[in-house]
Amino acid sequence: MSIIRAHKLVLLVIVCVAALAFTVPAPPQRPGGTKCRDTTLVGVAHQDDDLLFINPAIAEDFDRGNCLRVVYVTAGDAHLEWAGGYVHRREMGVQQAYSALAGRPMRPGEPSPWRAAPVRAGGRTLHSVHLDNGPLRPDIQLVFLRLPDGGWSREASRRRSLLALFQSRIRSLGAADGSARYTEAALINTLAALIEGFRPRVVRTLDFANTALKSSGEKWADHSDHAVTGRYLRLAALRARPEGRPRRLVAYEGYGSAVRPPNLGAVPTARKTDVFEHYYVHDERRVSSCPGHYCTPTRRAAGQYARWLERRYARRVPEPRPGTVVSWIGSTAAGFTTSGLCLTADRGEVRTAPCAGTVAGTVTVRQSWRLADGHLSAGAGAGGGSGSGAGAGRRCVRARGGAAALAPCSSGPARWALTRRGQLRTGGRCLTQDDLLRPHPALRLAACTAEDPGQRWFTDLL
Repeated sequence: MSIIRAHKLVLLVIVCVAALAFTVPAPPQRPGGTKCRDTTLVGVAHQDDDLLFINPAIAEDFDRGNCLRVVYVTAGDAHLEWAGGYVHRREMGVQQAYSALAGRPMRPGEPSPWRAAPVRAGGRTLHSVHLDNGPLRPDIQLVFLRLPDGGWSREASRRRSLLALFQSRIRSLGAADGSARYTEAALINTLAALIEGFRPRVVRTLDFANTALKSSGEKWADHSDHAVTGRYLRLAALRARPEGRPRRLVAYEGYGSAVRPPNLGAVPTARKTDVFEHYYVHDERRVSSCPGHYCTPTRRAAGQYARWLERRYARRVPEPRPGTVVSWIGSTAAGFTTSGLCLTADRGEVRTAPCAGTVAGTVTVRQSWRLADGHLSAGAGAGGGSGSGAGAGRRCVRARGGAAALAPCSSGPARWALTRRGQLRTGGRCLTQDDLLRPHPALRLAACTAEDPGQRWFTDLL
């Protein structure tokens, strides 16, 4: 065989092998990468909210083989100058904490195992760091949007904060490091893009039922940044494109959970405390006290932190009693641990009010409903049927402009249907409860959309 023919044969073999490599389908990747059993996305306001209020759920997910993607919406800057280094210390703290959680504790004098890994989402480049935990164990990525901390002041709604953005007091909010600016729509789109990109099976965030904020002075009140971050994560999870599999959204009570009984055992409390103290040694406004990316966690958590380190409370999905209609929009104004708002007949009007059945153990007639033959009638517990046989004494929900009102069922009420998404729809519009942190919230009829949590009702209609 000539040299030329031999070269041609070798070339042909190379081409065939290359073609085979590009035509044989690659093995399917599991979400988050081949070493991830699945992916958990955690979205919180400040560096430590995840460690105090959501963990040990995060550690449990990691132990099951889930990769972790943690998004910090604010800088946690406490209104200090960016150049002062406080935010940098807090970001170093969560890196050390997650290294400890992953079983890869950092050591003094050794290089950091974390590497910069900028993320592009919603048209913005976000600061992010990545911990590669080896070929067999799940990895961890932390993402920082660095929006300004709302602080504790009663003026949080007026200063440039998440609460001011949510209440439309400002049109946009800039990151504390000047890296980006967000309108509300842009912030939700960015968070939704992160959810789509990371493809989590579960999204864990902060309690989105909070309406009693810290400035109210109530013992169950929570930080406004917690309340708004939970709301924006919920909106983003609804907006993110579905991926053909269920995605769970779980919210956790924040500071107000301190009024609940301790519910973590000694072992999970000890592990949660250890992880938190790896962060806590960095949470100091004097940079000189912890100058490196790792500091030995000799600084023990202050006594007040025990109330959260011993607890973890997920906000329950509304549990309707027979005949009740409960909104996914909740309120803690009357007490932190109960948040359900029930559809309520109030004289000739329809509104939402705290669910009386949740407290008293019975369903009041004012919060009892029946849906049959397209009629949504009030006072189902009082007896009587629906439709044309309902009788003049029964009252049904009718659309009156953009509002819902009660009228005799015999007067031709609107035709209602309950959709598979839990929407109550009539005439192309859906019954909608505005979030109670919004300006001038109301119960109204609005265009139906899957992205509005105020159109999600939980019900066991008679």
